[in-house]
Amino acid sequence: MRLYVALLLAALLALAGVLLGWWWAPFVTGLVFSAQERRARIAVPAGAAIGLCSWLIPLAVAHERYGLGATAQSLAAVMGFGHQGAIPVVLTLLVGTLLGLAGAWLASAVRGVVPATR
Repeated sequence: MRLYVALLLAALLALAGVLLGWWWAPFVTGLVFSAQERRARIAVPAGAAIGLCSWLIPLAVAHERYGLGATAQSLAAVMGFGHQGAIPVVLTLLVGTLLGLAGAWLASAVRGVVPATR
């Protein structure tokens, strides 16, 4: 139960950080979440999920309010992908996912290197 509460709290903090304009908030939140979770096989995917959700929710809300299709298509054309608007969206969500994943992985790796004190 404590794991789920910590995961929900971390996701909400990362989401609040992204909404405040701190695009790097999933990295820090994944780092802190993974530092308190001992099992890397749980912490690393959870960090990735935190990063994905914290960037997906604001993007979905902005799309629902303003319709980001034309903007995404224009950005895809500038990037050289024609008018395939899904590519910039997927790349944006990939950045958020990798931020959370990198933070969680870093804390798990440090936990494996630094000996535990008893």
